[in-house]
Amino acid sequence: MLKKTNDIEDKLKYLKLDLNKVPKCLIEQTDITIKPARNYEEKKYRVYKYVSISKINILLTRANRLNTLQEKCEMAAPLYSFLVPEDEEGILRHTIFLKMIQNMNIDEIKKIEEEQEKLEKEIPYKVKYKENYLWQIYYSEYTKQYYMLAPIEDLDYSCLFYLIKEKIQYQKTGKDKEIFVPISYLDYSKMYLTKSQVADIEKYIWQFTKEWPLVYEVYDKKDNMSFQIVGSTEVYEKISSIYKISLKNCEESTRFYKLLKALFILETEFPNRYKFEVKISENGGLEFICNLKIIDYDSLTKFIKEEFLKHKQESENLHEEIVKLNSILEELKLINKDKEEEYHIRQKQISLYLECKKSFFGKIRYYFKGKKDNSKIKKKRELTEKIIEQQEPQEIIYDTKEYYTIEDLVDITKILDRIETQLKKTKMDIKALEDAIERLTKKNDNARKYIEEIEGHKKSIFEFWSFVNQDNVLRIK
Repeated sequence: MLKKTNDIEDKLKYLKLDLNKVPKCLIEQTDITIKPARNYEEKKYRVYKYVSISKINILLTRANRLNTLQEKCEMAAPLYSFLVPEDEEGILRHTIFLKMIQNMNIDEIKKIEEEQEKLEKEIPYKVKYKENYLWQIYYSEYTKQYYMLAPIEDLDYSCLFYLIKEKIQYQKTGKDKEIFVPISYLDYSKMYLTKSQVADIEKYIWQFTKEWPLVYEVYDKKDNMSFQIVGSTEVYEKISSIYKISLKNCEESTRFYKLLKALFILETEFPNRYKFEVKISENGGLEFICNLKIIDYDSLTKFIKEEFLKHKQESENLHEEIVKLNSILEELKLINKDKEEEYHIRQKQISLYLECKKSFFGKIRYYFKGKKDNSKIKKKRELTEKIIEQQEPQEIIYDTKEYYTIEDLVDITKILDRIETQLKKTKMDIKALEDAIERLTKKNDNARKYIEEIEGHKKSIFEFWSFVNQDNVLRIK
């Protein structure tokens, strides 16, 4: 028991914490009022800040890190109530605190000291750092105060005791210190981009890199905010590399958002036309490449204009081709109609012959039937020569202007897609008509031969009678 007591005393000396004379900095507290945003993910830290040691209030909670914020707050009590046993509950809390001191690992605290010394000079490339979740620091919009909610059920209290040690040091020297920590349950400030725009950026980057990025709002020591976007993308045959994009003001953020949105719209709306390759830039960010050209915000306007004019010219060329093909198509329709009419007339003539040959009087009637039916083909041809009104695509009319928007490019690309689809359909219709005309031509040739054979035996009644009664006759195919 003596050994444990000495161990606790040694650790208290390391912290420079005198429980008989609790430092004033550990006594002053403000009421805690924290309300998290809706749908907030507790395990996802969005905001990193340099926070002064003196501005962080310390509370201990019987909850653990996995409990909800509401549960943590409901079971929280000021650090001072664990240091001075004023009543029965205070004695219990004091005992808990002494056990926490006993389990304290000085080496882990020293690691945090070393880590914060590095963070004082430079923010980590990936922003987050090892075991940052142990800080459990929150910010209240109502009281404008920072709070550490240290779970007493956890086994690692190194961040808590580091903070206690630094607060005591601050009271003695008057020299405040800032630590770089994640702020739990704090959402984006909307200074540069709205929350929905940040969500869009995550979605857009995933479209290009196939890896979900992490977006942080990072504040430096002068409280200057920047968006830090960190992720990875494949650079060569499943080998990935890390990128980092830093947006330091509203203009940079807006430009980057508009660039991503424009490229995302083009690639998702027209995947067969646009595929933007992603590469790591010289400064460690992302480059978007299309047709071997780097597309950034500054070159986006030129890129859109070039694509617009290219698609407009392609649309006009295809429009002219469709007009020519429509002329061919309508001519083929006339030819096909002629062939159908011709086949219909010959088919009726053959059907009449087959029906008449079944009876004696039918045979006689067919023999003396006039040849006026053959003239119907010529009359039908004259009727089909009337030109059918053509359904040509509307001419593309766009005012020439200096700048074009992404909406203009989307519109002209949709028009180009429709014209290409119409061109394919027209070519398919032409091919189908050509095939139909070829089949009808063969049928008409067979029918013509059949009828010529019949007519050839109508020179005399006896020869016709003999032909009609024979078993083997020509058949129309």
